[in-house]
Amino acid sequence: MTADIPVKEIMTREVCTVSKEDSVLNASRKMIEYGVGSVVVVEDSKPIGIVTERDIIVKVVSRNRVPAEVTVEEVMNYPLITVTPETSAREAGMIMLRKGIRRLPVVNGDALVGIVTDTDLLSYSIDLGEYMGLIREETYVREEVEVGKCEKCGRIAELIDADGMKVCEDCYETI
Repeated sequence: MTADIPVKEIMTREVCTVSKEDSVLNASRKMIEYGVGSVVVVEDSKPIGIVTERDIIVKVVSRNRVPAEVTVEEVMNYPLITVTPETSAREAGMIMLRKGIRRLPVVNGDALVGIVTDTDLLSYSIDLGEYMGLIREETYVREEVEVGKCEKCGRIAELIDADGMKVCEDCYETI
């Protein structure tokens, strides 16, 4: 990433949350409802842990446990690794790489204000790359290309001036 921005610019503000007393079944249903792969566990509106799809597979499904009988507290990851809204996207990405995680809750004091994911960072990186590419393209003088109807075959194409006629590349080769 050539330029850097705070995570508050790319984070998801509506975070899927559950309490530690909720069942894994309820947590997984919330993940489906929100279309996400994790839930942040909150206690008194303060984030205390996180449960991911992988946690459910490894700690519940693979052990043949009944999701309705397992609490979120039993499978959540804690202590929770978080960042602030002012943390740079680059720093958030480095934390994810070092810790081997894909999601970082964003907190302002004790309040959960969002979540930034590897997908958010990738989207930002791709957008930035495309933007930088556009800037580079604008620095070069580009030859104007005329598009229109070929006067010889009638096809719509890039036109070349040949013997006073505007023709497509195929017709130009036959002249």
